[in-house]
Amino acid sequence: MRPSATHTIHDIGPERQVHIFDNLFDQQFISDTFLYCSMSNFKIGWGDTVAFEDQTNKYLHAAYSFDDVQALKILDVLQDTPIAQMVEGMYMTKAILNLSTPSDAHFTHVHPEAKVILYYPNIKWADGWHGETLFFDQDAKNIVLATRYTPGRITVFDGSTPHSIRPQSTLAPQFRFSLALVYDWVDKDKR
Repeated sequence: MRPSATHTIHDIGPERQVHIFDNLFDQQFISDTFLYCSMSNFKIGWGDTVAFEDQTNKYLHAAYSFDDVQALKILDVLQDTPIAQMVEGMYMTKAILNLSTPSDAHFTHVHPEAKVILYYPNIKWADGWHGETLFFDQDAKNIVLATRYTPGRITVFDGSTPHSIRPQSTLAPQFRFSLALVYDWVDKDKR
């Protein structure tokens, strides 16, 4: 890890933690990644939830291949961090670049049996622009942690933890990117 890197752990329930890593990346990496993200081919399609009444809310996203993730060089940087240990024995099942706008409505959802590495690629983000990632108790009734959208930040958590995006305010940039690297177990018995 870079000398200026920080790792903060938040306990949010029995055997549930959210790990936050800041300053893992230099400014060149953050700029290059933002440029790559902003040139992605976005599609309308997936939603946060399986609830029928919410399925009319579709979001812009770009599905990244393993080659796309390799081109970002993000895995090279994460290789020398505790994040690599957190996904040891797991494989990346998908990589999704989410694109959120101020008018989006986001719903609480989970990624069962997965570990999520969430990266915030925007170059600049200010107080009052919102866009936090919200984590809920297991009943998904109460917010137990809100992590600020911070450029270059990595948040790692168990995908079975209910979570959601707080849409950015109208003062924020039109587009809020978040890159989700979703991992699953190679051997399901090692969970």
